[in-house]
Amino acid sequence: MVEHDPDAPAGLLAGWAASRDLTVTTVALHAGQPLPAPSACDTAVLLGSEQTAYDGTVPWLAAELAFTERLLAAAVPVLGICFGGQVLARVLGARLYRLAEPEIGWVRVTSKYPALAEGPWPSWHRDGFGLPAGAAELAANEVCVQAFSLGPHTAVQFPPEATQPIVASWLAGSDPPPPRDVTDPLFRDADAAWQEASANAGVFFSAWLDGWFCQPLSGVPVGEASHQP
Repeated sequence: MVEHDPDAPAGLLAGWAASRDLTVTTVALHAGQPLPAPSACDTAVLLGSEQTAYDGTVPWLAAELAFTERLLAAAVPVLGICFGGQVLARVLGARLYRLAEPEIGWVRVTSKYPALAEGPWPSWHRDGFGLPAGAAELAANEVCVQAFSLGPHTAVQFPPEATQPIVASWLAGSDPPPPRDVTDPLFRDADAAWQEASANAGVFFSAWLDGWFCQPLSGVPVGEASHQP
């Protein structure tokens, strides 16, 4: 698991991995830890970040883009979440762009796969990704593409691994903070929604790992793109 920010950990994903008896190594890029060789990875998860995946001033981004290219070339299944999904989309040549308004709060999506529930899902992002050539759209809403798959690789825009304390830490670090009418539903009388999102996340993670979303890779080039918003 590639961790970009200390307040964007694996969350529910860590508990799910433990339930599957998976051995997990976390690389904290924000702390300067080096990325492994793709041959050391059976799968890879690129977690979220407050950074922007098309910002060339992010000090570790070039190394992560190159790492992701090597993962794809080695056919190591990749799950990209939020910022990590944007990294995966960029390496696959898709457009990255700034949303007209940040998508923060509970979201629902139109899903094309039963293993990806329509919601509620927590959401906290200001950028979006287009659909890479040859990829299958898994889910979308009126704001943007919310998930896609290509071969064994999957990207999702909302963070299914997020917990209520994780999102609370994002709110505490926001300057300026989002409006209360946007964030209050995430915290006030929201236990049932968080429980449903947690259950849906486990199903989604298992579907990715077990290859339910796999799509053909034939004829699809893999190469880092340099799209701007």
